[in-house]
Amino acid sequence: MSTPLQREGTWTTSLSLAVNVVLAGAKLSVGVIASSQALIADGIHSLVDIASDIAAIVGLRFSHLPKDDDHPYGHHRFSTLATMLISSLVLIFCVGLAWQSLAALVSGVDVVQPGLAAAWVAGAALIIKEGFYQYARRQAERLGSRLLMANATDHRADAIASLLALVAVVVANVYPEWKALDKVVGLVLAGWLGSEGIKLFKGSCEDLLDTAPAAHVLRDLSEHILAAPGAKGFHAFRARRLGDRFEVDFHLQVAETATVAEGHAIAGRIKADILRLHPEVIAVLVHVEPDHPEHLKPDGHHGLAN
Repeated sequence: MSTPLQREGTWTTSLSLAVNVVLAGAKLSVGVIASSQALIADGIHSLVDIASDIAAIVGLRFSHLPKDDDHPYGHHRFSTLATMLISSLVLIFCVGLAWQSLAALVSGVDVVQPGLAAAWVAGAALIIKEGFYQYARRQAERLGSRLLMANATDHRADAIASLLALVAVVVANVYPEWKALDKVVGLVLAGWLGSEGIKLFKGSCEDLLDTAPAAHVLRDLSEHILAAPGAKGFHAFRARRLGDRFEVDFHLQVAETATVAEGHAIAGRIKADILRLHPEVIAVLVHVEPDHPEHLKPDGHHGLAN
């Protein structure tokens, strides 16, 4: 059965794919006709967006496959791999764009003034992509998906690319002596988009290496433990990302006079609370220990339940 993230995420990304196909065709064709290097670069970025959308759809599809013998922890990290692919495509695009723009600037060949048609296309693309960024970002935040957030970031990058292309074409037409700005914009775009791609790639690598989530995320996930009746303390609280979701484990202390069944029931209530209050968590493993001095660790949290 599909999840809300899979259904709504796939719909959002599929709509993005359709928009990018139309925009890529318009930017590249008008960019060539109007001799606008900036718009052509923007069009190439839209081609990268198409590949990114396909990667995101594949990531959403495979990350929600059920567990099997070869993947006992599930397939959630497919979304991390898809995010890494998206960022890699962005970086490859930036290297090519920087090389092409720099070569055009130092070649000494007379720069052709871009036509105003390029400005109209860039302006329309700016409005569409910024609007789509706002929509995709809200969806990513609501569904708690880093994959969708990476895709939304790509929309914002495309909007800024269109803005720079628009400025370059308008300036080149108002001030013909500044027509080389069209090529400079391509170089600036390469640097800015490259930094965004590096951030996405770094985040994907951290997830694959099981880097701990931010401290505030750990606090948010662990705040329900001592509130549970019967919980005396806990330590070794850990969480790791599995794609867009979390897996949690920790050691729980209960009264040393509690039976195995009572300790199990306390752990079960805490697990249920975390899973209910945090849909982003898919698994909670609790190791139950007696509330004895030898189990009280310096990194632990202790207190009486309400």
